[in-house]
Amino acid sequence: MTYPSQPGYPAPQYGGQPPQQPQQNNLWLIGGAVLTVLIVIMTVILLVVQGTQNDSNSGDGGEDPTGGTNETGDDGGNDGGDNGGDDGGGSGAVELNSDACDAFDFGSFEDAYGALAEEETSRSESSYNGLASINCTFYNEDATSVHLSVSDYETSEDAKFWIDGDADYYNEENGYELTEYTEHGDAGNFFTQAGDGWTSIYIHVAFGSLEVEVNTTLYDYESIDEAAATAVLEDLLVQCGEKFADYA
Repeated sequence: MTYPSQPGYPAPQYGGQPPQQPQQNNLWLIGGAVLTVLIVIMTVILLVVQGTQNDSNSGDGGEDPTGGTNETGDDGGNDGGDNGGDDGGGSGAVELNSDACDAFDFGSFEDAYGALAEEETSRSESSYNGLASINCTFYNEDATSVHLSVSDYETSEDAKFWIDGDADYYNEENGYELTEYTEHGDAGNFFTQAGDGWTSIYIHVAFGSLEVEVNTTLYDYESIDEAAATAVLEDLLVQCGEKFADYA
């Protein structure tokens, strides 16, 4: 009895071994397995790196992974965050423009002058050679006012120049009483002028390259205490030193 011959590979010409097709299939299987393992390893590495970066950038105002400070926290402190800290408009850096007139804490003003007439507040700004100046005038309900002006200069010497020049005009000959003011700022003067039924108070100070002047005129019929009014002027000076410290 004869059996059909088993299928085989064709004999190669000129002798030699027949093709090793089963070995080639094995090589493809091994290569595919290695590639799959590499893909899995790379995926795991990417997931670990991404998770590490997310952990570094999360948190409420923590440290920045680059070495700085993450300023996106919930409270924001006194430097322009969401809540602005605990002391309202009384602190925190602001830009030197007319909007700054509304950024002050008016608690001391209202204690001495009564309610602030916000709708009457006067605001203006100007710029010369890139250096800003602002003027703000705040009124109570009886139209008694406190005036504030802030001007930025190139150097502290430029600002102090205007302080030194006070004595040339705000002197006794012109109806003023002038004394040196050293409570706040780098240099300053305090001077007053009195008339029939009124008294004007001025404080002129240099904070670095900033020139700041605050003044008010009190009328006898209002009975605003002169010491309390002076304290309001000093409070505004201190707030200017805080708010515009980046310019000084």
